[in-house]
Amino acid sequence: MKEINTIFLDVDGTLTDGRVYLDNGKNEFKSFNVKDGLMLVAAIKLGYDVIIMTGRKSEVVARRAAELGIEEYYQGVRDKKNALEKLMREKGITYGNLAYLGDDLNDLAVMKEARFAGCPRDAAAEVKEVSDLISEFKGGEGAVREILTHLLKARGDYHKVIEGFTEKEN
Repeated sequence: MKEINTIFLDVDGTLTDGRVYLDNGKNEFKSFNVKDGLMLVAAIKLGYDVIIMTGRKSEVVARRAAELGIEEYYQGVRDKKNALEKLMREKGITYGNLAYLGDDLNDLAVMKEARFAGCPRDAAAEVKEVSDLISEFKGGEGAVREILTHLLKARGDYHKVIEGFTEKEN
């Protein structure tokens, strides 16, 4: 796992509980877990490249990505494997550098290839079968935090996260 430097994330069902709330207008609502966000921000500060790729298009996702400091996010992606492989060629990323967190069938092809795959407890059975780690938590309820904590510990970086929150400022 030492080679992993890029974290790809699905949104609906992974960063959220998978529910999409629509009102009578054009407003869409999603619920994100702040604990997931804290660990994503910590990973970015440590130099990990965090990229979102999702099948839906939503202004909410763009807003949340901006809040977390995730500069690369791709929405409306129907074929994640083709889109990811194109991006990998452009950025010089390989599957050996990749951790992928997803929950449903449209994540499966990439998760089979990634160095590390993680999913929430309520992921599709087929996704669970190819995952290296199945979170104790459901999507949108801290699954991303748990999986990233596991990954950072395995890479020997988690102590840096803790130090970042416990060091006194001078």
